[in-house]
Amino acid sequence: MAKKYKSIIMFGPPGIGKGTQAKLLGKLHGFLHFSTGEMFRGMRNNPNMKDTEIAKKVAELIDAGNLVPDNLTVELFLKTLEEYEMEKKYSGDQILILDGIPRNANQSNLLKDKIEVIKIIYLVSSDDDVLADRIENRAKLEGRKDDNREILKKRLETYRKETATVLTKYPKELVLELDGFGTIENIYEEMIEKLEKEGIIK
Repeated sequence: MAKKYKSIIMFGPPGIGKGTQAKLLGKLHGFLHFSTGEMFRGMRNNPNMKDTEIAKKVAELIDAGNLVPDNLTVELFLKTLEEYEMEKKYSGDQILILDGIPRNANQSNLLKDKIEVIKIIYLVSSDDDVLADRIENRAKLEGRKDDNREILKKRLETYRKETATVLTKYPKELVLELDGFGTIENIYEEMIEKLEKEGIIK
């Protein structure tokens, strides 16, 4: 049987701060942050990829606020992991902090033989307006055009319709719920404390 990648899924709506917490967790020994958003955006700057039809298609979809098809997302995810292993960026034994994948139930099914989910960290949101403000501020800071209120609304609809079903694919005891509107420090401290209690962080 093929080896499965040990993984923690970062979960929650767009703008909740998944990426921030995933990056912090990914800096710890034995962990690696993997962001599909960064993977897709990186394709624009990769000299071997940026002029390919796949890269152009991905850029068009993201700029319009649409999602990259599931099969393509999973294929690129696995291919990127293989490249990371060859380039010694990933040992294969580190725990992956998955940020943006699996994004829906179909991706969960496509990945079920590839990843072993040991925890789902669910950052819970209680206010869409706060999320919209966060997204707009981030877009201004980063000079990105794929984050604005109209696109955010579309993403939130997709999240509620498709992404939220990911939680139904895994046992409830794997889900760790945290208030996504706490400070970055408070969320991180609570997350670390609970992961240490469960022995996931040694």
